[in-house]
Amino acid sequence: MAETGETLESLLVRARSTGASLALPSQALSLAEAYHVQRAVMRTSELPVMVWKLGLTSLPAREAFGADMPAVGRLAASAILNTGSEARHVWPEVYAEAELVFELGQDLPPTDSPYTRATVLPAIKAIYGGIELAASRFQTTDLPLGLFVADNAMGHALVLGNRLSFQWEDHFGDMPVTIATNGHVRVNGSTVRVMGNPLDALVWLANWLCENGEGGLRREQLVASGSCTGATLVNAGDVIVAGFDGIDAARITLVA
Repeated sequence: MAETGETLESLLVRARSTGASLALPSQALSLAEAYHVQRAVMRTSELPVMVWKLGLTSLPAREAFGADMPAVGRLAASAILNTGSEARHVWPEVYAEAELVFELGQDLPPTDSPYTRATVLPAIKAIYGGIELAASRFQTTDLPLGLFVADNAMGHALVLGNRLSFQWEDHFGDMPVTIATNGHVRVNGSTVRVMGNPLDALVWLANWLCENGEGGLRREQLVASGSCTGATLVNAGDVIVAGFDGIDAARITLVA
C-alpha cells in the first residue's frame, strides 16, 4: 500500500495513462509481490500478453540490480510499433535497446520436463530485429529490483523490425549488433550479451513461465530476448536504428 492509501498497481496504472512520474514508495517489494503488481497492472488493460520481454540478461545488469536471474515483463499488442514509424517521447528518460525478437509458431505449454534448445526450436516461426523502448514510471531509473519488476522491467514499447529469418540460425548466437541515432553509431554490441546466446534466453523464459503459473508461451506471441547493446538514452527528435550484422533492421523516430 502506498503512502496515499492507493495500491501501487493503481498508481502505476494512472501514471501510464497520464504520463506523470511517481515518487518512489518507501515500502520494499519482494519479487513475488513485484510480479503480482505487474500482473495486476496488465489485467487492467483487459488485453492479452502479446510480447514477453526479458531484462537483466547480462551479468553486469543483474549485478547492478542485485538480481540472480533475468527479469520478465509483458506488453500488449498496442505496445508493438512498426519499424519506420514514430513514437512519442512521453517519459523524462527514454532508453533504446537493440534486441533479437522471436515469434512463436506453436505453444510451449507446461510439461513434465524442462524445455531445452532442442525442444524450443520447432516452436520458432520467425526471428526479427527489434528495438525496445524502455522507461521508468517513477521519477528515477535508479530503482530497487522489486520496483523495477513491478514497473514491468521498464518495458514501454517494442519496435518490431525486419524479419531476419524463418528459423534459428547458429550465427544469431554471436552476431554484432549496433544502436545508432541520427546516423551515428552510439553502441557496438553483440547477441552474446543476452545470456551468452539469445536462444538460451528463450529456453529460460519458457521454463520460467511454466514454473511460475503463467501458462507457458503461446502461438503468435513475441519474445524480446534481451538487450544486445545495453540501455542508450534517447531524446525527442532522434531517429534510432538497430543494426544486426551490418543490416539496419529496425527504425523508430521519437517525437515530442
